[in-house]
Amino acid sequence: MLRKLRARLGALLLTMAMSVSMGAGAFAAQPQAQIGSKTYATLWQALEAVKNGQTVEVLKDISNQELTLFRDRSEAFSITIDLNGHTISESTTNSPAISILAGNTSVAPQVTIKDGVLRCTSRTSLGSPYGSGIWIESLEKTCKPVVTLQHMDISAANDAGINCIDAEARILSANITGYDDAVYAQDAGVYILSGRFLAANGTDKGKNGALVTANKGKISMTSPDAIIRPADWKAKKSALVEVTWFEDVPRYWWYYNDVYSMARRNIVSGTSCWTFEPEKSITRAEIVTLLAKASGENVSKYSGSTSFGDVAANAWYNKFIGWAAAKGVVSGYGYHTFGPNDTVTREQLAVMLLNYQQKIMKKAVVKKVTPPQFTDAAQVSPWARAAVAAIAGEKIISGVAQRDGSVQLQPQANATRAQACAMLNHLLAL
Repeated sequence: MLRKLRARLGALLLTMAMSVSMGAGAFAAQPQAQIGSKTYATLWQALEAVKNGQTVEVLKDISNQELTLFRDRSEAFSITIDLNGHTISESTTNSPAISILAGNTSVAPQVTIKDGVLRCTSRTSLGSPYGSGIWIESLEKTCKPVVTLQHMDISAANDAGINCIDAEARILSANITGYDDAVYAQDAGVYILSGRFLAANGTDKGKNGALVTANKGKISMTSPDAIIRPADWKAKKSALVEVTWFEDVPRYWWYYNDVYSMARRNIVSGTSCWTFEPEKSITRAEIVTLLAKASGENVSKYSGSTSFGDVAANAWYNKFIGWAAAKGVVSGYGYHTFGPNDTVTREQLAVMLLNYQQKIMKKAVVKKVTPPQFTDAAQVSPWARAAVAAIAGEKIISGVAQRDGSVQLQPQANATRAQACAMLNHLLAL
């Protein structure tokens, strides 16, 4: 297994740090960073000035500065680097986009990097251990630096997205791509909450996969809720590993079990590996995708573009819409249109679910409960009344309690992604 060369890198980056910090950005037109109200011409200067408890805010995209944060003092040091959606990139040398290094210290420096992009695009020497997105290392092995990554996109066209050597990395949420491996942990601990990890070259020379350990290195998943695909990534040494954990689906919330039930069955996916957007309105394309996946049928033979002029042949939802139309689960609007990006009302969803129950599940309607008296029942469209009554009696759809104790159906309101998961989960449990 490839062993990363450490001492050479440390010396190389520290030499670069001294030279670049003196010259880079001397003629910058606008500041690159700020700490509090004070701005800095270069991010280098801000990293040299930052103190415990402070946040460095990046103000613009930064390229080719070979950035290094080096800490060798035995005192508390916990800072945040907020990229504010900006990109730090390195393309001219075999250096990481940014390096976090600790020297002779007894107190572990802690650095949080969030909300942005780290990218190394240099390919001057493929397989070089230096061309990573971020390098994290304890040079003297006296105390491991701790780096937390949140809402990050990290990539390297040459080596690993993350090289973690004698250190600790906590990946709360990140998309990470590397040339040979996404994450390399050597004598290090890497703890993953959520993210997508890709070895773009398939696997490295040792065929290790996207997540690689060496010596006493350890990579583990930290959330019991996490959905890990493939589950056997360690044994199979997978080139792609996805760890899903939705930070916007709280464990105590009413839709928690329904959303995770659908996600674990691969019926629904998040808007990222760490967000679900439960309150976002669901679209017609999204709901037919959920129904098609729930059916378990191979949809490759279907095409919505042959029937609907607003469904492109290369659209991700083309075959799902073709399946739904062919099965009579959802129909178009007429004039050969489907409206894939249109939102779905609660009464429209009721009709779709009843169609699915009868035509795909082949189950007759069985009344389980007596629905409450919905105070807005008169707002249900005539064409949806039978479907709403049926699935309300099956306890697939329920109303929304009001402060005065009444219950509304809200048939004309847009159905949310969470509501769609809950209704479909209840339907599949019949």
